[in-house]
Amino acid sequence: MRQTAAAMSRRLIWLNSLITLCVGGAIPQDKRNQTVGHGSSESISMTETNGFDPLGVWYAGVEALSQKQPSITAIEAAKNKNIGIVGAGISGLMTYLALHEAGFKNLTILEADDRLGGRLHTSYLSGGPFDYSYQEMGAMRLPVDYIDKNGKRHNISDTQLVFFLIEEMNKLNKGDPNLRVDLIPWVDHNENGLQYFRGIRTASGLPPTLKQISENASLGVPLVLDADAQAASDKLKANLPDDAFMSDMVKNVYQAHRKWNDNGFGGQAGDRWSVFSYISQFLKGSLNTTDILDNQLDPRGSFWEKVYDGMYESASIFRTIDGGVSRLPLSFGPLVKDDTRMGIKVERIKYSDEKVTLQWKHSFKDREFQNSTFDYAVISAPFTVVRQWRLPEIDMTMANAIKNLVYDTSCKVALEYSERFWEKYENPIHGGCSTQTDIPGVTLVCYPSYNMNGTGPASLLASYIRESYNHDMSRMITMSDEEHVQYVLDAMTEIHGEHTRDLYTGKFARKCWSLDPLTAGAWANPSAGQHELYIPEYFKVHKNVSISNKIPREELDFSLTGVLAHLYWRTHVLHAWMDLERFGLGYPWRSAAASRARPR
Repeated sequence: MRQTAAAMSRRLIWLNSLITLCVGGAIPQDKRNQTVGHGSSESISMTETNGFDPLGVWYAGVEALSQKQPSITAIEAAKNKNIGIVGAGISGLMTYLALHEAGFKNLTILEADDRLGGRLHTSYLSGGPFDYSYQEMGAMRLPVDYIDKNGKRHNISDTQLVFFLIEEMNKLNKGDPNLRVDLIPWVDHNENGLQYFRGIRTASGLPPTLKQISENASLGVPLVLDADAQAASDKLKANLPDDAFMSDMVKNVYQAHRKWNDNGFGGQAGDRWSVFSYISQFLKGSLNTTDILDNQLDPRGSFWEKVYDGMYESASIFRTIDGGVSRLPLSFGPLVKDDTRMGIKVERIKYSDEKVTLQWKHSFKDREFQNSTFDYAVISAPFTVVRQWRLPEIDMTMANAIKNLVYDTSCKVALEYSERFWEKYENPIHGGCSTQTDIPGVTLVCYPSYNMNGTGPASLLASYIRESYNHDMSRMITMSDEEHVQYVLDAMTEIHGEHTRDLYTGKFARKCWSLDPLTAGAWANPSAGQHELYIPEYFKVHKNVSISNKIPREELDFSLTGVLAHLYWRTHVLHAWMDLERFGLGYPWRSAAASRARPR
């Protein structure tokens, strides 16, 4: 992939703008009105007055700053500031990369875990990446394009930025094969995916495939709506953004987000309606109709999730990372290894004398805290963790964002088999997440898109459930690993045949993100109003701290990595480099009874 002149130009603008954003906070208060040489040393706030639109095309303000020339003294002062980055997930790693490439010298990452990557997490059930028996416990895929109703193909601009990041990391690592990140095709939809509902099977003994159901509707279990529900459903579809909006969204998701928030929902402000309230109050659906329709969505959630998913999940081409998504954060290893401290679980932040002190204990039994003090800190840990910390006094709206931002969570179970039996059927299944079932706590099965027709063991993602859609998850997370895995193994055997039980190797991976003390959830899933209210807060510095929780795939990632304004790299600038949540595996919007789990 060649880097275009336009891409390089924009990258330089972003890096130069970072310096401009930082210089105001890098020099003493009593000298901020002085100018050295021909440059300015005044602090610049990321507000609409300065051209920043937090809910829309924020980077227009960033590019405008490229016309301002900071002073040499201010630049050097900024670069010599001591910055602490809490978290070595992709947010923290991207913050480090951007600051490092901009010339910042004193960077430290404090990571609670013993690995890089956070919620980019591949489980290797046998061997390593290229033994090809792995599954993704976190993010999974990249959508590449969108095809409009006229058949015209549009590249998804955000995904192109992820490709740029991958190219950048490969250059930094000089093509080292142990660190190289390569993209391979991802099979998203497979017409041979099995549909196991109400015990229906074909003469072969297997459940019908999607293709077989399309040829014989009696094999399927359609969702039948009564007249009131159908009418409300039709009205809802008519008011959602059309194909032209989606095509524009592919080109500029930020501009689309602004339009959506203003009046993009059938003339209504998009973030002011929850799914429940819109169907019941605006469309005047009965409670039963509302219950039926919002059962396919997230009742308290913003409709932006559906709009966003509708575009990204309709891609015709997908990519993933050869050897597992964890290879992307792994590629940062040589860059950050000398500046990263593992096993540091920050619990408190103190602010005094324009300094930030981060505190932690080596053991929860310790009575004394350990400390590190910085000029500025970027907190990339999820709010589900940060809300337990002791924090300095900050503005109420930001404090409420930390306390109230809604998170969703998920459970995944992967099972290893001694052979790829699913590829040996009369209707072979080569990749895809199209096998669905009404077995509680299972919902969805994903087959590997890599090393197809290979030999040796391979792993299925045998269960993927999401709390906001699959309320049976509340029972599944009470199970031990062994009980949960046995339950899922029995379900896989019921679907694929008793002979497959003997092919199970006994190796598994289970990840319920709400049980992970370092995440306490899988991704942010803002409810109605939380886009409009909280996103502007992520552009502000709070007592020299950027509290930059990562909003995931369904959202605009307006707080993907944290933002430094005065002296931190604002999330949205980093998001302009890449939108890593495009790795999230989405789930097409269907009207089938099974359409409630949507993988990422």
